[in-house]
Amino acid sequence: MRKSNKSVLAYWLFAGAVLAATNSALASDFVVLCNKANPVTSLSKSDLRKLFTGGTKQWSGGAVVQVGVIASDAPETTYLSGLFGMSPRELLQRMQEQVFKGEMKRPVVLRSSADCAAFARSTPGAVCVAAAAGPAPADTRIVPVQ
Repeated sequence: MRKSNKSVLAYWLFAGAVLAATNSALASDFVVLCNKANPVTSLSKSDLRKLFTGGTKQWSGGAVVQVGVIASDAPETTYLSGLFGMSPRELLQRMQEQVFKGEMKRPVVLRSSADCAAFARSTPGAVCVAAAAGPAPADTRIVPVQ
């Protein structure tokens, strides 16, 4: 019986190490994009959460926050919700609740990271998460998350 408990413990320790390694790899695989006209230079996880859940309605430069989000099963949305300690479903449900309460604008539904880049380029208050693919696309800015 003791051997079995050690095996289970070893398995969970290994699984935790793999998950931690995966999460740190994921962090470098995604970026937060906004419009180049937006003066923000970095965001804390708390600031980002407020943007995506209706707590912040306007950027410091005056533009109204407009969130873009990809379907809940997309890696970008999984990464974003993970930053907040939520599942993608919980994040999207929170957004829906805030829209219903009038606390945030309805998010723009995106299909891909390329859509995120186009959205950030064309919308002054845009914020979205995209797969990291080199430098920021034209007229967008990569915002580091601290």
